[in-house]
Amino acid sequence: MTGDLKKPVLRSPKTAEELLDMYFLDARSQMLETAAILDRIERAEGGAEAMDDHRLKKLRDVCNILKNGRGNRAEQFLMLFSESQTQ
Repeated sequence: MTGDLKKPVLRSPKTAEELLDMYFLDARSQMLETAAILDRIERAEGGAEAMDDHRLKKLRDVCNILKNGRGNRAEQFLMLFSESQTQ
């Protein structure tokens, strides 16, 4: 047996266009809610200091995963936040 084992790729029975149609508004809504939460924190008393909090840094790191990542975004997200549990 060779060491060339690959993870199986799970394919959706739907097309990319169907999935985009199905999930776009949900994703947009959740991202808008996150932006609104960050605005509320920033505008609150002590908001400038809070923006340097390690938890908000993790959220910004997730944005980079979403922006730059290819594949396994959910896994990268979970790994990022599982690391934060030890900090």
